[in-house]
Order: sequence, then C-alpha cells, then structure tokens
Amino acid sequence: MIIKIKNFLLRFKIIHSLIKIKINIISKISILKMRYKKLLNKQKIPDILNNINIEISSKCNLGCKFCGYTKRDLTQHPFTIMSDDEFQNNISQCVSLGYKNIGLSPVTGDIFMDKNIDNKFKILEKENIEGYYFFTNFIPIKKELIDNLFELKKLKFIGISIYGNDLSSFKKIADSSESAYNRLISNLNYLYELLLLKSKKFTISIDQRTRKDFKIKNDNSDLSKILMKIISLNDHNIKYEFETNYNNWGGLIKSEDLKGLNMDLNNPNHTKVGACSLLFSRLIIGANNNVNACACRDADYSLKIGNTKLQNLTNILSYSNKKYLQIISDHEKGNYPKICKDCDFYTSIYSDKHAVGLEGEFKKKIDLNDFNKILQDRVK
Repeated sequence: MIIKIKNFLLRFKIIHSLIKIKINIISKISILKMRYKKLLNKQKIPDILNNINIEISSKCNLGCKFCGYTKRDLTQHPFTIMSDDEFQNNISQCVSLGYKNIGLSPVTGDIFMDKNIDNKFKILEKENIEGYYFFTNFIPIKKELIDNLFELKKLKFIGISIYGNDLSSFKKIADSSESAYNRLISNLNYLYELLLLKSKKFTISIDQRTRKDFKIKNDNSDLSKILMKIISLNDHNIKYEFETNYNNWGGLIKSEDLKGLNMDLNNPNHTKVGACSLLFSRLIIGANNNVNACACRDADYSLKIGNTKLQNLTNILSYSNKKYLQIISDHEKGNYPKICKDCDFYTSIYSDKHAVGLEGEFKKKIDLNDFNKILQDRVK
C-alpha cells in the first residue's frame, strides 16, 4: 500500500511538472509572437469608443486585503463623491465624443457609497448611450434601490463581488464587521425574491473571492446558501465565478498582505511588449474629475492626463495632449511608469487577448495609425 501511494505521488509530481513546463512554453511562444508583431508594426487596439468609466464614488465601505484601496495616497486621489452636476457634465462630454457604454465601477470604491446614485441612473437613462454597467459589493445599496434596478432600461450588467464565504472569512478578507455581513445576506435574499417575481434586462455576475480550496457546493453558511439559491435559478444571464487571481495593483499589494487567507497573489508581469491596451480603451474620469489613462489598477491616478472641470474631454483625449501621448510613447519604448512596471493586469496591443470593457471583445480592432488619426482629428 505504501509503495502504491508513493508511486501515485510521484506520478502526480511528474504531471504537475509537465503542466508547468507546458504553461511556460506557451507563455514564451506568446511573447515571441508579440515581439514579431511589434517588428511588423501590427497592433490590435480594442474599440476606443466602446466604453469609458466614470467614477461616481472613490469611497468604499470595505478594506479588502487584496485591494489597492487601503494603500492609496489620498493626496493624489482623495475619498470623494462626484456631484450630480459634475456627473451630468462628464456624461455630456463622453456622449459628444461618441462613447457607447459607461462603466460606473471606480478604480477603488463602491458606487453605492453615493446616496444620490439614483439621480445618476436617471441621467444615464436619458442619455444617448447603448448602456451602462458596474461592480459592487452589494452592501451599501438600499432595498428600494434594488427594486429600482429592475426598472432601468439601459442597465446591462451588474457584477456582485463577494468576499469570503462565511462571517469569519468575510471579516478577515474584507476587514469589515458582522453587521455588514448580515446586510449583505439580507440584500442578497431580497434580490433573490425579486428575481422570482420580476423580469430584468441586465446580466448578473457573482464573483466570489475566498480561500483557494473553497467549493461553494460543499459549504453550508448562510452566505453560501443564498448564493446557491440565486445561482440555481433557471436564468442564463446569472453567472457565478470563483476568483483565484489576485492582482498586485502595480506592486501596491504584497504577498504578506494576504498572509493567513490561503490566497495566492499573481506573479508580477515583468515581460511586456509595447503599449498596454488599457491606455486606449479603459480610461476613467475620477470622482474628482481627473481623467486617468488606466481605469483598472492605478489606485493613485498616477497616469492622470487632465481634468474635465478645467478642460474639455475632447482636448484631453486629443493629439494636443502631450502628456497622454508621452505615456503611450513611453510604453511603446519599454519605459514603463512605476505603476505599470510590475502590473500583472497589463495586456499588450500586440496580443490577441485584451482586458476589455462591456462586450468589447466583439468590436472591431484598430491600429496605432487609426488611433493617431482619431486623436489628430480632435485637435481644435
């Protein structure tokens, strides 16, 4: 019996080693392909007008261990809420440029920390856009607003981020309280009741982050029970994903930040080829109206390229904005800013795969010549 166990473990180690070798080979081939495409000057930039983010709130009710929120330099990007007037101004500028979808997720924060969020939904419903979408931890939202979500016609997608799988893990991972955990379960139960009674136009994606050996079907906590009830509904527009990738936020998050949580931090992406596609298609207007060239992992807005209260968005995103052009040029030359050097969320414009926004993977790609032509035409 002992010999059989040893043989089994040996085979397991060999298979594990072969898988690692295969992944390494695929990675190296991918890098070679990107370098070859860069030599040929062939880029695939996602549709730059498919989506832009507007950060309604840079405040959050949680302090998740794997998030850049608690590491932010508040002198660079403070905690604040965008006013309704500022939001209307920003939406109008985005629409005038032809943006089709508006992402409301902040770089770090939660949109429902804005107690007037319903006013902003009303503004969006009246604007000439295809739709809007957001992620939330679903704790600060009030029940009457959960009701209202089902009446919105242009809301396309809600991502619900779940942290932990029971009270103990929730408190550790989200650095939060029992009352917040109970409110989450209450809101999820209310959502479930509405899903049984009402039709909706939006997709719900539940993304859960907890210990890496977790299996929701084997868990009996109150949180897992209500999540299973929602997931088990006969609705192809309700999705569930167990997240195993934890980003380093450009080096802000270290392995020690996840100590004792049984979570693994992604390895830094040191090998980069050319400009990151996020600089073109994942821009964000912050809660303080600063425009940043990355909506995803730059918690301090160190890539800010303008402010919509001081300049028109058309000019900020044009060939006359030397700061924006310089960031792109530096990326192309391999001179990556500090936040980008070790960022594991980077995707090259010489790759076939990109971290795009809502439905962006289905849209036509452009090259740098096309992009430069668009920016040149905006110069006034």
